[in-house]
Amino acid sequence: MGRQQQWRGPGPGGSPSLTLSNVPVNGQTVKDTLGYRLYDTYRVKAGTAVSLSEFIFFQIPRGQQQAGQNFATQYTKTLIDTNMDAAGQLQKGRFFVISSIQCRIITTGATDTTYGSSGPGTEMPTDPTGAASVGAANLEKAILEAGFMTFKVDNRDYEQGKMIHFPSPYGISGFAGAGVSTTDAVAIANNGFGRPYRLPIERRIDGLRQFNVTGQFAYAFTPQRNFNIEVCLEGYLYRDVV
Repeated sequence: MGRQQQWRGPGPGGSPSLTLSNVPVNGQTVKDTLGYRLYDTYRVKAGTAVSLSEFIFFQIPRGQQQAGQNFATQYTKTLIDTNMDAAGQLQKGRFFVISSIQCRIITTGATDTTYGSSGPGTEMPTDPTGAASVGAANLEKAILEAGFMTFKVDNRDYEQGKMIHFPSPYGISGFAGAGVSTTDAVAIANNGFGRPYRLPIERRIDGLRQFNVTGQFAYAFTPQRNFNIEVCLEGYLYRDVV
């Protein structure tokens, strides 16, 4: 039997303590594999300067309370905000190979009209009618140039950069002008428009290993409209089948 391939972990001099009972590093057949994306979100309110304090993604799972990036009022996180089920880790029996880290921010050329006053939709638009116009590209630039991100596994820092360095393929497409009615015209600014950053070295996280992504703004600015900062880790997931 030939020499088995070993996947080195994020730490120096060793492989991660894998929790799957049947994984490819042992030359055996994987029980279950799927394309996977793990995401987490912070909400930001209009009319208040962004906080300069560090804020951490993937630490508060669904069903728990979280404050906004620049406001203290807490809200219950749902699938609108995250698909994390545990704080800062995957469940035992999973092994996640990350090929792309993305910061998804979408701003439009008009402010959102109505927000829910309670429930999971608070700080989310509930009326599709645009109101006052906004310099969407200028707001997007302020967010992406001022924001800084770091991907961490255990206590080690890995990929770092401004938010604009982690583009997202997920955006909105539509019409802007060109004889289209003003009610249907779309003015969109997005971080990426289909061009994600592919990691030159895939990052691997096994179940129960601690990880997060930190965000921080280098200087304060006051957004003219509500927006969300979503970090998405995309790749493929090995999982045990019981």
